[in-house]
Amino acid sequence: MSALPRGITQVYWKNKTKTKEKQVKFRVRVNKKVNGQQVKVDQLCDDLEQAKDLLATYQSNIGRQTLNKIEIERDVKAKEIANLLASPTISFYIEQYIAKYIPEVQGDDLKKQNRVSKLSFFKTIENTRIPDRHNEIISPLLQVGGLIAQMAQNTIANSGKKRFGDFKPEQITYLEINDYITTRLATPARTRYNTTLGRNVSKISVSRELSFIKKLFDSLRHQEIRFKNITNPVVDYDKDLLKNRDPKNDYRLNDDDKKILFEALDDFKNPEMKQICLLSYYCGFRRSEIVPLTWEQVHFDENYIQLYQTKSGRPRKVIITKEAREILESIPKKENQPRLFTYTLFGFSGSFDKFIERIGLKAKGFHFHFFRREAISNLVFNIGQATGMSGENFSILISEILGIENVRHLEKNHLSELPNGSLNSQVDIMKSVGHSNKQTTKRYSPIKLPTRK
Repeated sequence: MSALPRGITQVYWKNKTKTKEKQVKFRVRVNKKVNGQQVKVDQLCDDLEQAKDLLATYQSNIGRQTLNKIEIERDVKAKEIANLLASPTISFYIEQYIAKYIPEVQGDDLKKQNRVSKLSFFKTIENTRIPDRHNEIISPLLQVGGLIAQMAQNTIANSGKKRFGDFKPEQITYLEINDYITTRLATPARTRYNTTLGRNVSKISVSRELSFIKKLFDSLRHQEIRFKNITNPVVDYDKDLLKNRDPKNDYRLNDDDKKILFEALDDFKNPEMKQICLLSYYCGFRRSEIVPLTWEQVHFDENYIQLYQTKSGRPRKVIITKEAREILESIPKKENQPRLFTYTLFGFSGSFDKFIERIGLKAKGFHFHFFRREAISNLVFNIGQATGMSGENFSILISEILGIENVRHLEKNHLSELPNGSLNSQVDIMKSVGHSNKQTTKRYSPIKLPTRK
């Protein structure tokens, strides 16, 4: 074989096979300056012609520039990977947080639904795109001040955005949180079926998302020691951005909406849909309380339903109204079926959401929880009729009957114009609470019950 060109050497090695045949390749090695440019290459080729072509490419101006660009890009990528490994992004820590605090659950539909809801919040947080003030080109300009800084801000606002999940924890300050809030408030609200609701994401929704970001940053110090003294950026965000975030929702089912709703329930192919909705309407059940209900929990003789799977985690008794009893007695008991309904919690949620969207109530903001609101109003009215007390004076009783943790929230949002109902006396109320006297109930709230003259 003739002498190889300078920069190319022939190499041999044995294959790790039974034949142990020698394999031949050609190595191209260059490390020198050519016309002021550093050329560096170390690469194996399968044959001599391929090696000669590669060497010629490096020795030409265009080839050198192209290959040098590839090398530079490769070095940049390597630096990015090394930087990422040294300081991961928010998305990495969200995964860590989910694994530790929101693990997969088995069996319990309520816990499954809660987990899905939390994962949805984190997915929204990760994918929200906000201005990137840490851009290597733009960031120094922000420090200059004056017109240059303003131009840099405009550039960020118009184009320099990236996913919240792609930021590093140390890059998130109160300014990024302000940007997050502003971005979310300008985002159209959508249903789970990706249809718009004709309004933007509400302040209360954004506030809930911030609570998840805050919990994430609180947990960082327990994930890595370098975050021991990290400042939680949510603490210092601009509070005016979410001012008046919890306005009273005055929506009530008017006569026309009730007609639409209940006629549609009459026509719904699965009678369980109507039964579940009406039981919530008359007794104030949450969706997670009524759907998995079993016959063992229904006590017709003592006129109550015993709940164990509640939002607060504490069991409570729910009084059976006359209307609720009629519905319960109409439900056939099935052999070897302990539950009243065949719906799963997820299955019912999906069916109900599609149902109210189809009849046009979704766009008005109606959701399953409004049945509970109606039940609260009915209950307040009937207790007032039976006892002669005003709504503010028996909010403790209502909160305990329906499992409402925040009595003040109940007074603010529910004690308003009230329809008719069916409870008869305070004895029934105390029975449904599960207490034998008012002193026991009083301990749960600063609101005092009045003394009857």
